[in-house]
Amino acid sequence: MQRGVRKSITIPGSLASAVKQRCREFGYASFTPYVVELVCYDLRSNAKHAITLAIANDTQAAQDALDRELVARYRPGQQREGLLVQLVERIGQLQDVADRSRHDVPSAPLSAVARRVTFPYDVWRLADVRWQDLGYRSLSAYVTGLIRYDLHVSGPHSTITADCRSKIQRALTRKTLAARRKGDRRKILLDHLIERAEGRSVTDDELEKMKAQIAETLRNISLGS
Repeated sequence: MQRGVRKSITIPGSLASAVKQRCREFGYASFTPYVVELVCYDLRSNAKHAITLAIANDTQAAQDALDRELVARYRPGQQREGLLVQLVERIGQLQDVADRSRHDVPSAPLSAVARRVTFPYDVWRLADVRWQDLGYRSLSAYVTGLIRYDLHVSGPHSTITADCRSKIQRALTRKTLAARRKGDRRKILLDHLIERAEGRSVTDDELEKMKAQIAETLRNISLGS
């Protein structure tokens, strides 16, 4: 069995408290299993990152404002009712949501927080290609995008592995590798939520347009514009 690959990443300081709570919520002893689980989910879904990549490519002020919004709305133990879910449920009224959301001038951003993550070898060799193919500027930006999506949706995880050397993690790795070999792209929770809100099946092109609209609304809500 290959040894794990240890990497140093940074996350926005404004997200640190929520991430710590999220790890505690699932009983993770460290940051590593939380990140590995998010990466495995992303690798299995092979989904596009229309919203989180748009956020990652936005101005630092917009990212900081959105992160503060995420932290303010996050509650450990809540169901899948995060900000993203709330927006999708009102997808036909996104501009109204933005117009009603006004905030004070954002405070100064917190410094980035460094973390060490040990990836299972087989997960890492896929993740290292994945973040670059998606167009993120760094591994840290990719991981931050996954964290933002997790906090945006909130709610429970289907698989929880508190130890990356456990049988559960090995099974999760095998499941992830099998999904990547198939090469399919499956719908993520956000896609299903959009279709439920629309009351119909939605094409890939429509989904991407709606996600772009959601990303813009998230920006407006956070910046109060």
